[in-house]
Amino acid sequence: MVMQKHEKTEIVIVGSGIAGSTMAAELAEAGFEVLVLEGGPKRSLEDMVSSQIWSRRLRWGGPPALGEGDLVNGLYFGMGWGTGGAGLHWYGNWYRLHEADFKSHSLYGKGLDWPLDYEDLRHYYDRAQIYFGIAGDLEQDVWSPQADPYPMPPLPISRQARAIMKGFDAAGIPVRPNSVAINSRDYKGRTACLLDGWCDAGCPIGALANPLVLQWPKALGAGAQLVNDAYVTKITTDERGRRATGVEYVDTSGTLHTQPADIVIVAAHTVANNRLLLLSVSSAHVKGLANSSGMLGRHFMSHPSLTVYALFEEETEPYRGIAGGNLFSQEGYDNKIPASGAFGSRTWICGQAAKPNDLLGIAMSRPDLYGQELDAFMRKASRHFGNMVAVCEETPQAENRVILDSSRKDRFGHPVAKVMNTMPVENGHRLELARAEGEKIFKAAGTSDVWSGPLAPMHVIGGTVMGDDPARSVTNSYGQTHDVENLFIAGASLFPTCGAVNPTATLAALVLRTADYIRDNRSALMQ
Repeated sequence: MVMQKHEKTEIVIVGSGIAGSTMAAELAEAGFEVLVLEGGPKRSLEDMVSSQIWSRRLRWGGPPALGEGDLVNGLYFGMGWGTGGAGLHWYGNWYRLHEADFKSHSLYGKGLDWPLDYEDLRHYYDRAQIYFGIAGDLEQDVWSPQADPYPMPPLPISRQARAIMKGFDAAGIPVRPNSVAINSRDYKGRTACLLDGWCDAGCPIGALANPLVLQWPKALGAGAQLVNDAYVTKITTDERGRRATGVEYVDTSGTLHTQPADIVIVAAHTVANNRLLLLSVSSAHVKGLANSSGMLGRHFMSHPSLTVYALFEEETEPYRGIAGGNLFSQEGYDNKIPASGAFGSRTWICGQAAKPNDLLGIAMSRPDLYGQELDAFMRKASRHFGNMVAVCEETPQAENRVILDSSRKDRFGHPVAKVMNTMPVENGHRLELARAEGEKIFKAAGTSDVWSGPLAPMHVIGGTVMGDDPARSVTNSYGQTHDVENLFIAGASLFPTCGAVNPTATLAALVLRTADYIRDNRSALMQ
């Protein structure tokens, strides 16, 4: 294989999604020389086409990830491939972890504690919501931790959401406007949302905060460089293994490149972060890089979730609105032991815009129908459909993990990742409580046709978890690996617990905190 060596850069970042692009923008604006390597192709706003078929092109196009267990089916759906990563097709749901989510072991004897608490992140949560532009209403939100007001009012309540709201009101369960990284009005040069429901295929007008319109203009304007089709295969270290010296990557021609750097930041998606560290073996790191604890890859998590559906008598215009949902409820969120044998929090996200077909389309809610029955269903459902998702918590378990599987190789001969994730029984009980609650809410709304879907994992989290004890974690609270002082991890793979909320708000807050740490410790890190 041909090898090409490049000039040293101060910082090399692996991954161009929300974590990598935010880190690149922050550090480039702080005066660092920043190079970002993205395994997928170059993307632009012209690639954002309102089509379910085209939306698939934005998802994972790298090496396969094998799965084992009942919480692995959503691996590819939440990944991205190309400039901006999954940030091009995320739904914008924006929630903070609650105070108790940071102290699960101390409070409940379950899972892990974070090496920081909510107050350590509050300032960064507040910064992130201004940075991304969040629409919502904290005065109505009776559940979220203390925070600064959102910079924009909530999006209008859709007809579908209003129909669902009747059920929550009748059941005596509070529900509020959703908080999302989607513009409800023009914001910092980005236009307001059209409410056309195509978030899943990207947002060509930039109303959804995505790296093409938010982070990358900042990063490139400050001098950061982005190299696409740069498939990183290894992080290199010095002979002692105490300092990272750079990375190796392969381009589309098969040429191997070595990129020296003073600081290496791994900011791809969760599975790729874990796989890259496991692949980066050396005489000093025989079990994988930054794995002296043996914890690398362990405590992988997802969010057990399910969708509840109904047909309403009134028209709901289900195709309108936003893909992330128009309303949410966290009533009872902090009651993590809601019934005997159950554990974990729960969030309802309600009124997702739904198109006729594809994975999250209306037709797929009834895979048991075909022919004339499906035709009759779709004729009514296309105008009368309602849906909401229960996002539940998975308790971290050491045996749920990411490993390398040599039985399958990528095109360059490297073992692929295998994700093993089985839902703890107590979390399964919590999910079934949510199912019953959701069906009750829809029936209270006056619908006669209510059904729910199967277990559907959401998000990929953990494996490079942070902690104070180097014997029990991979990084400290800044994502700095315990074993390699100039190697940092960014993204949801750092989370010791996942709560019952989408991870992006917390991911963004952690990135801002780590960027400040790197800036403030520049001399020591680059020695």
